[in-house]
Amino acid sequence: MSSDKQNVNILDEVSFFLHASRQVIKKVTVAAINGFNSLFSFEDGMRSHFYLDKGVQYTKRGRYNQAISLLENVLAEHPLQKDALFHLGFCYLKVEETERGIEMLEKAEVSGDHSSQLYSILGMAYLQSKNYEKAITILEKALILDENNFNLNYRLGVALDNIKEYDRALLAFEKASSLRPNEAKVYQSMGFVYEQMDRHDDAIINFKKAAHLEDGKQDL
Repeated sequence: MSSDKQNVNILDEVSFFLHASRQVIKKVTVAAINGFNSLFSFEDGMRSHFYLDKGVQYTKRGRYNQAISLLENVLAEHPLQKDALFHLGFCYLKVEETERGIEMLEKAEVSGDHSSQLYSILGMAYLQSKNYEKAITILEKALILDENNFNLNYRLGVALDNIKEYDRALLAFEKASSLRPNEAKVYQSMGFVYEQMDRHDDAIINFKKAAHLEDGKQDL
């Protein structure tokens, strides 16, 4: 990533200077003693802290491009800031820059983010890029932290299915179905696994279960 500052929305820059000015006002008495120049110098890291907070807010609101410009600026100054790496990676995924998103999320893990949330999102990114082995590794890490998470178990099943680890895939899907018994896509996925294992009767049972659940949703 270039060390040059990325373009930042002018309103965000104005907002930062208003924020910084309020901090400067608090220093007036001290500045009067220490000299004129210190009055108008911003504290080290103030801009990065402000941009990080604003970038996270934009991410949560779905304003991903605005978040990206701010978070890139944070990382230009602090390349290993794990919160900036995580949210920037998430934003890249949302704007369909999958490779850059994965790169940021991997750096976030190296920088100390070992949360199930990171692992879940990174696992999904690996699935989208068809890197199933990496998806399995990262999702298994996530499940150590959050074993009863439906999405983690389901995504693990999908990854295992794609590398033809059918028995393990079924275990993951069965765990997911125990967590959400009315989730049609789980039974449909199990049906496809059984079909590939030439267990056609089991496949039909699961396809019928999925269809029944889908019909129930349509009737609501």
